[in-house]
Formats: sequence, C-alpha cells, structure tokens
Amino acid sequence: MTVMFQDLFAFAMKRNLPSLLSVSGPSFDLGASGKFKVPGSVALGLPDWAFPRDNIPAKDDSVAMVHCFHFLEHLKGDDAIAMLREIERVLIPGGVLNFCMPYYNSSIQAQDLTHKSFWTEESFRTIFDNHYYDMAGSWRLKVHFQLICGIVERNMVLVGQLVRI
Repeated sequence: MTVMFQDLFAFAMKRNLPSLLSVSGPSFDLGASGKFKVPGSVALGLPDWAFPRDNIPAKDDSVAMVHCFHFLEHLKGDDAIAMLREIERVLIPGGVLNFCMPYYNSSIQAQDLTHKSFWTEESFRTIFDNHYYDMAGSWRLKVHFQLICGIVERNMVLVGQLVRI
C-alpha cells in the first residue's frame, strides 16, 4: 500500500489538507534567476527585473499563477505588502499565488543577511484582516493553503497558496 503525504497527515493530525490549486494560463516566477525557474513561467529576476523598481509586466486580471519561491523575504515589510498588491492586480479571479519563504525563527531565515521581512503562519491573516493594510481597498487575496515544513529545524519554511477572489 502506498501512502501519500496528505494521507499520512490526515491519519496523524485528524484533519485533511486542502487540495492544491492549479490554473491554466500565463504565469510568472518572481525572483527567478539562473537555473531555478518554474517551467512554463516567465522568469522575473535580477539583474533585469527588481521590485519595487519594476512592476509585473502584465495587464490587470491577466495572469493565472504567480510563483514566489524565496522572494518575499528579500523585501522590506512595506515593499512585501506592495508586492502582494501588485500580484493581486495581475491575477485573474481564481488565480493563484504559490509561495515559499523561510519560517521566521529558522536558521535558513537568519543566515541570509539579505532577508528583510519575517513570515509566520499568521502573517497573511494580519495583512488581510487589519484595516491599516487596506489603504488600497479591501484585499482580494485569501489564504487557500499553508503549511510549516522542513526536513530539519534549520530549513523550516512556510509554504502555501493564496487565491484571488
């Protein structure tokens, strides 16, 4: 019998993980550089693209998926929030942001001196549910899935998906 991670989690934790979402259409991989790129996505990264200097080169409501793997933590808090607004702008309704960033108290977070923001499982709730982050109007992003995971403590990450409503 083959057991998938979702099954093991359900048995052990007595709760189900939601199925991950996938949307067909244009996608961007933010912060991508060199050999690390999500296949089929347009890579945006240094030295040609940098946020907040550059916006995502897409029209409003035109992108199916955005990937932010080890990118948001390199932005200051205000810039990270502005980046989320930029992602919100380009995603179609039902569009998905896939993300992964070091968990706030992990070694992988602390060892890189270019990390400027710190993320926990409550970060998105804090951003989306507090009026002081909604100067541009109510948020149209919501958490679909997130999980704190890692093989060892030093590599703990927050990984998940946001969906544009």
